[in-house]
Amino acid sequence: MRFLCLHGRGTNSDIFESQLAPLFSRVSPHHTFDFVDAPFDCVAAPGISQLYQPPYLAWHTQYEPQHVEPVHDFLRTVIEEDGPYDGVIGFSQGAALAASFLLCHEHYAQIRDPGRRHRPPFKMAIFINSVMTFSPSEHIGSNISQQIKKQEEKHFAFLEGADSLETEDYTPTETYTAIEGDSIYGFPTDTFAPRISIPTLHLYGTEDQFLEHSETLVSLCRGDRAEVLPVRGGHELPRTNAAWDKFAALFEMVAMTATLMDQSSRRGSATTS
Repeated sequence: MRFLCLHGRGTNSDIFESQLAPLFSRVSPHHTFDFVDAPFDCVAAPGISQLYQPPYLAWHTQYEPQHVEPVHDFLRTVIEEDGPYDGVIGFSQGAALAASFLLCHEHYAQIRDPGRRHRPPFKMAIFINSVMTFSPSEHIGSNISQQIKKQEEKHFAFLEGADSLETEDYTPTETYTAIEGDSIYGFPTDTFAPRISIPTLHLYGTEDQFLEHSETLVSLCRGDRAEVLPVRGGHELPRTNAAWDKFAALFEMVAMTATLMDQSSRRGSATTS
């Protein structure tokens, strides 16, 4: 299977490839992984600048639909020009972007928008330590401006690249700007009905400061097609061989499920056509 890989905020495609390296030796060599750089510069994620060279990139640095929609268009162009892809793997902001992209697809499929294809853009998705998901349209999802303002206040140190050990006494720098707008949209589970229908795997650290968003994302996926792997750790990739082994085993299981579902769907389409 061929996977599109979306890195987290404050890193880049090469860094994410390095972070995912322990997975490659544990899964089938027939899988291939394409890593794409996000379009915007930002500060390095906590601890990254000590280990990796810039650039440090973000998928978006503002959250309103007019800033999220172009990133969806960017991702759609990557898929059209370099795809097709069987699956997507996202970490942190990359996971949230992949989830938002898929949730919008499910929205349009539910309303049967005649101008859009209704076959999912991927057969499976791997979400690692997702953060909050944002909608590219005020017509998809609900206004979450107040929630995200609270989240930014809670996590501003991380957003500025401060190490987790510094966050307790951290104060914003002169360049820090709080969210002022009231037009940010997202996917609250109690008001947004569609669910990601493809098989998914959710890996997250049990001490991740953004844990609530990974748990919310699980709820935004079909429960009978979602595998969940909590591992000890924070907002990071697994730190132990045992965790990587479990991750790889579930990865292959979800890939097999996705392949079988896709084959069944194609047979069904051929029968009805």
